[in-house]
Amino acid sequence: MKTIGVDIGGTKTAIGIINDKNGKILEKIIIPSKKYKDDKQNLKIIINHTLDLLHKNNIKHVGIGVPELINNRGIIKGNYNFNWHNKNLVDFFPKNLKVIVDSDVRCHLRAEKYFGVAKNYTNFAYINIGTGLSYAQFKDKKIYSGAKGYAIHFASSKISLYDWKKNKKISLIPEEYYSGKQLIKILSITNNIKKKKILNNVAESLGSLIAALINSIDPDKLVLGGGVIINNIYFSKILIANIRKFILANDVKKIIIKKSQLTDNTGLVGAGLLFK
Repeated sequence: MKTIGVDIGGTKTAIGIINDKNGKILEKIIIPSKKYKDDKQNLKIIINHTLDLLHKNNIKHVGIGVPELINNRGIIKGNYNFNWHNKNLVDFFPKNLKVIVDSDVRCHLRAEKYFGVAKNYTNFAYINIGTGLSYAQFKDKKIYSGAKGYAIHFASSKISLYDWKKNKKISLIPEEYYSGKQLIKILSITNNIKKKKILNNVAESLGSLIAALINSIDPDKLVLGGGVIINNIYFSKILIANIRKFILANDVKKIIIKKSQLTDNTGLVGAGLLFK
C-alpha cells in the first residue's frame, strides 16, 4: 500500500509517498517547518502540501510524526517546538482520509523495526539525538508508549542535584546542552584541541544519561539515531564507550549498540508505516 508520510522537524518538514511493503520513498518534498512566526500558518502550509500530494496521487492514508509530547489519543501536549498544544492534527484533514499522528521518535523506531537494523530485534530501545533528545522502546511485540503516551523523554526536563556535604547545587536541562543542535555547534569549533575536549566531556555526560535510561528500562539492544551520531565516527565511538562505562550490570555492559541504518529518512519512512 502507498501512504503519505509526514516527518515534522524543528526546522524542516519532509513529506513523501511511502511504499509500506518495502519502505521505499517514491516521492519526497522538503519544506521549512517555521516559515512564519505564527505556528497556525506553519501548520496550514504543512497540511496544504500534504493534501496536494495526496490528491495528485489518489492516496487516502497519512501518517504524521510530531516532535512534541503526544498522548495516546493523538493529541499534542506541550509546545516545545510548535504552539500546537491540545491540537489533534487529524481534525485538520477531510473526514474521508485516514490519518494517524504519533511522536516522531516512535516513527523513527518503527522504521528501524520494519526496514532498518532492528528487523530481527524483539526488545530494543531507539534513542534519537536530534533537535531534542528522546527515546522509544519496542517490547512485547509493540511500541511501549507509556500510560498516557509520554514515554519518550529522558533528558528534556530540569534535573536538580544537591550535594549536601558541600552545600552545592546544580540544576540544568540536559537537552539544552547535548542535543544534535548543540553538537553541531560544538563540531563547528575551529580549535581542534578545544573541540576534542568538549566532545569528550559531552560524550561522558550524555553517555551517563543514556546508561541511566538503560539501567531503568533494561532493553535487550540499543539503536542510536540522529544525523550527528550517524555522520560523526569519533563522537559516536566515544559516546558508545561511555554508555557502556556507566551501565551498572556487568552483563548489560555488553549490550548490542547499533547506529541507525536509514539516516535522514528514518522519521519519514516511520510516519508512512503508521498503518502497518
